[in-house]
Amino acid sequence: MKIHLLVIADSLHYDSGLNSRQSYIDQFVQQLERGGQEVIVTYHAPMAISTIAEVLQRVPLRRYDLIILQIANRHLRDSRLALRPTAGTRFVEHVMAWKLRIQSVLSAIRPLNEVYAHLSLILETLRFHRSRVILMTPFPHREPVSGWLRRKGSAILKSEGQHRGFRVFDVQALVDSREEFFSTGDRERLNAISHELIGRRLYDFYRTEPSMTTGPLKQDT
Repeated sequence: MKIHLLVIADSLHYDSGLNSRQSYIDQFVQQLERGGQEVIVTYHAPMAISTIAEVLQRVPLRRYDLIILQIANRHLRDSRLALRPTAGTRFVEHVMAWKLRIQSVLSAIRPLNEVYAHLSLILETLRFHRSRVILMTPFPHREPVSGWLRRKGSAILKSEGQHRGFRVFDVQALVDSREEFFSTGDRERLNAISHELIGRRLYDFYRTEPSMTTGPLKQDT
């Protein structure tokens, strides 16, 4: 059986530092191939969330048996974060995260508002294809501000996706911001073990999950 797969994602779908065929999409495809299926993958990545709805309007969506969207990672991050933070910058990051939490109670947070607006357009574009779509929530992040934005963004995506009848694979219910899930010395990019875990569980979700969420998945022991 031949499966045509469309992947809409930002650059974190492959992550620098991974060897060939180690990304979660590669792992997912390998699982399909082991089941005897021939998989033809079309990538539209990396893509900014602001351009996705327009691109989807030009793509022949009926051609694809499965559409995977993994979006908003780059949009939900603090552009000021230090790659190798000192003790002082870590303290400032935690202070900024608390300020952001307080601000969210009093007013709207711009990146989250933008994600909500773009996501609404994306889901509207895909409404007639939702039975063939899997939405993936943003990846976790170890930096406090970006991590908070990713968690809130995940909640928005789950809520909107479920409300509109889409299946949502909750990445952050599977991997979190602990150091063991990330590449050495990197606070944003997941390591090969995390990608393998996500890819395998995504396959299980695609194959067996009839409901809208993945539920409380945990790392294998």
